[in-house]
Amino acid sequence: MYRQRKKIVEPVFGQMKFNLGFRRFHLRGSDKAGGEWSLVCLVHNIKKIYGKIISKGGEQHNLTRELQATYNSA
Repeated sequence: MYRQRKKIVEPVFGQMKFNLGFRRFHLRGSDKAGGEWSLVCLVHNIKKIYGKIISKGGEQHNLTRELQATYNSA
């Protein structure tokens, strides 16, 4: 189970910490921290979508289907 977790979950947190510079919450309270976490996740997902668009050279023929498959499998 830990091997699978290492492949699926840990890289995402590593990318958020290293690439986005997210080390700690800056707001107090669970509602505010939850909102801050949602923004970090939103930025991470937008960067993934942008990377898929760029890797396809701007082609959008199967991009919608690929993105749906990516996010439905999670």
